[in-house]
Amino acid sequence: MNFKKVCWPIIITTSISFFYMHERAFSSDVYFASQEIKGQILSAIEGCRDSIDIAVSDITAHDFLNALVKAQKRGVHVRVIVSKKHALTKGPLAGLDKDKKFAIKVLSQKESMQNNFAIFDAQVLAMGSYPWRKNVSNDNRYDMIFSDETKLVVKYQRKFDQLFQERGTTGRKERAVIEGKEVGRPADTAISEIVPKELEPESQVVASNYGVVITETAQGFINMSFEEFDKVFGMASDLSDEQKESLWSRCEGKRVKWKGEVAYIGWGLVTGWMMSIKYGDTSVEIKLNSAHKQHFSHAKLGNTVTYTGKLASRVTRVFPYKLEDGDVLEIVNTLPKPAHGSNLTEDPFVVPVSQGPKKIFLIDSFEDLDSIFGKESKVSEAQKEIAWEKYKGKYVSWTGQIVYKNVNVATGLRMGIMHKEKGDVEVKISLAKKDKVLKFHDGETILYTGKLVERRGNNTPFILEDGDIITIKASNTGFGGL
Repeated sequence: MNFKKVCWPIIITTSISFFYMHERAFSSDVYFASQEIKGQILSAIEGCRDSIDIAVSDITAHDFLNALVKAQKRGVHVRVIVSKKHALTKGPLAGLDKDKKFAIKVLSQKESMQNNFAIFDAQVLAMGSYPWRKNVSNDNRYDMIFSDETKLVVKYQRKFDQLFQERGTTGRKERAVIEGKEVGRPADTAISEIVPKELEPESQVVASNYGVVITETAQGFINMSFEEFDKVFGMASDLSDEQKESLWSRCEGKRVKWKGEVAYIGWGLVTGWMMSIKYGDTSVEIKLNSAHKQHFSHAKLGNTVTYTGKLASRVTRVFPYKLEDGDVLEIVNTLPKPAHGSNLTEDPFVVPVSQGPKKIFLIDSFEDLDSIFGKESKVSEAQKEIAWEKYKGKYVSWTGQIVYKNVNVATGLRMGIMHKEKGDVEVKISLAKKDKVLKFHDGETILYTGKLVERRGNNTPFILEDGDIITIKASNTGFGGL
């Protein structure tokens, strides 16, 4: 048998399948009617949980401003770039800037904002000609495209960050730092670099500013553990994005040597060898150098490894830290430890799981909660309301069967899960996880997680947010575990 004749069709088929899946791995919608566009924007704002970045000429529509204020009150970080200085003196934004509601940036007088886009939770992009002004005429023709295509979102996010960091007039002066100088202070009071008093022998300073000193060892590694590094650049850092970017520009391309537990390791036709290390709700993705395959080919899920690589990109709300030219220096054959009763917190009904702060996982099964809130429950409505306060906002990890998946750019991905019948659970999942979730099919039994936000009624399911699929589970349909 001719080896080439057999292999080439397989390679071509695999490549075509990959690009076909990649082409269909995102969703986009376009709208033309003014009221429909307005409704989609409001829906996107109301669905945000982390961030909203807007680059437009001005915002005068009270519907949008009210929705943004509500988003800010529930903890969403709102940043706005406008082109006209009068926006902060005469327009509705002036009051919000005065009250320090949003982080607002006005471009320099020489520039005019022709961009018209918004990014919601760093996951959904809205771009088009529709103006964010009040009294928009229905007689005019507008368009607005909503897309969660990662490549587009990343490009626009980088452009927004670039515009926001450029010199110009900035609202909320006490928070804005541009080019290492705090806006609103005289030049002689600018934040100065901090030189360490004592350095380890043969180490040198890579970056020092904003009270942070980063050094490099004689062996060429950043002299910080992952935990120390994440305190500077992670999502919980006290530094602003501008300060992080200033420090990161000095660190990018430098090597690190860290230790962590393997969450994934494998090889792909396009990506090559990749490894992921999980740290709570943060992770590091390493593109491994295949020349060192003998070092990492024996690493498995759950092993603790000492690894190295060059810093390629810092963590965002969507993407993990990324390293290039990676290698594994040591493998310890450790496995994840199961949770025990001794891990229980003061609340005997919950157990914390290593997935970051504020995520408390219930040990109760679906059947446990269904006995309280389900159709066959003998508990009164008043008692259910009282009981629900103990469960609301906490996470569950349950096993059920997928019965449907619905995708909408504005509202995200929703998945129906059946435990006893079709109306048991509905899980809301971020569009950032859509590629992963859509690989699972209706009828498959999965282990999934999510945060309880609405309790079950006689004709309504439990509603879970921040959902995710952990793995496929063995079921009577013959599917095996991953």
